[in-house]
Amino acid sequence: MDNYSNTVNWFFGNAREFFGPEPGALVPLNILAAFFAHEHSDASMRILHGYTSIGLVIGIFSAFSIFINIRSKFKKIRVFIPLLIINVWAFYTNTWVAINGMGIPYGKQFHIFLAILIIVNYFVFRRYANLKEVAKKI
Repeated sequence: MDNYSNTVNWFFGNAREFFGPEPGALVPLNILAAFFAHEHSDASMRILHGYTSIGLVIGIFSAFSIFINIRSKFKKIRVFIPLLIINVWAFYTNTWVAINGMGIPYGKQFHIFLAILIIVNYFVFRRYANLKEVAKKI
């Protein structure tokens, strides 16, 4: 099996510009959306949720690629399976909101949750991106 851990670099590298705002921009945008819920247009809300969904796809793909390549069973079970499940759930919910529009219950809390999830993804993937533990097996 090939080593897919280099795909984590999509979260940080040159190709990231194609996927919209940097993670550092998605965090304050989601926090602002939480504080000023329903003070923005439906179109701007759909754009923000669309870009956040793209960021979550990168999180899902990166979590899966590290999960496949990491050797530590403990880290697979304790770190990457929960992170993968949370990213898939957040992607599903966020994409639903982007398609169907505003008006979900607990929307403010969901924006705060998205901001925290993007921060967690950033630091976890940054930590595990180039470890020998996820390097290609000989």
